[in-house]
Amino acid sequence: MQVYQDDVQIPTAARITYQNITDDVKKIIQTSQIQNGICLVQTAHTTCSVLFEEYVHDKDFNGDEYLQVDLNRLLDKMIPR
Repeated sequence: MQVYQDDVQIPTAARITYQNITDDVKKIIQTSQIQNGICLVQTAHTTCSVLFEEYVHDKDFNGDEYLQVDLNRLLDKMIPR
């Protein structure tokens, strides 16, 4: 079985942010030259999570995706600032 591993470095800010790493993951897969298999995306940091969504089509007046706005509201309720 062939295994390929790579890292993606993501700059962070002092507030909740969302980073689209789709192109990074696609490039890593292409670089690996593996034609068939499983791709695992994970984070080793406890305050980071990996979220995926198939398609985003709704944004609010700030240009933020509604799913992200909903997640921010939920996090604010769970962990008040």
